[in-house]
Amino acid sequence: MNNKKLTKIFIVEDNKTFTAALRADIESSFYNEPIAIFSYLTGEACIADFKKEKPQIVLLDYHLNTKEPDAANGLAVLDWIKKENNSTFVVMLTSEDDIDIALKSFKHGACDYVVKSATLFRKVFYSLFNIIKIMEAKREAKRYRYIAIGVILCIALLVGGVIAVSIFSPVLIVN
Repeated sequence: MNNKKLTKIFIVEDNKTFTAALRADIESSFYNEPIAIFSYLTGEACIADFKKEKPQIVLLDYHLNTKEPDAANGLAVLDWIKKENNSTFVVMLTSEDDIDIALKSFKHGACDYVVKSATLFRKVFYSLFNIIKIMEAKREAKRYRYIAIGVILCIALLVGGVIAVSIFSPVLIVN
């Protein structure tokens, strides 16, 4: 059974060139996966579409307010996303290899933290690969849970039928 469902990925990054490169890498790396990628230059634009599109994964830049100082930063957007839908996987992207930023990101609900370096695309690939596998496993577990419930209900009905027949059927006395 094909258990693949369309995965919606938001890229929230204020650098258009980086976004285009990241998008192209994801599309080529996951060419056999049903994915839809949406790009946003600001957290506010992401928030405006979030309820409508309901993405499963968000790749979120930590420093979103470098070009527009009044724009929301990555942590503020992360907090909003987690408040809106806690099951959304958020991967924080940043140019700083700073343990404090990583810890803040995890504390606010990010599932991964990737530093923009020479190995960024490979790290994003591994992160997305793992997230997609987790989502597939959760769907499969849910399917098996429904099958188990169905089997238990069938057994309960069968046992109930046997008990009802034994209670309400006439008793045969053989001499």
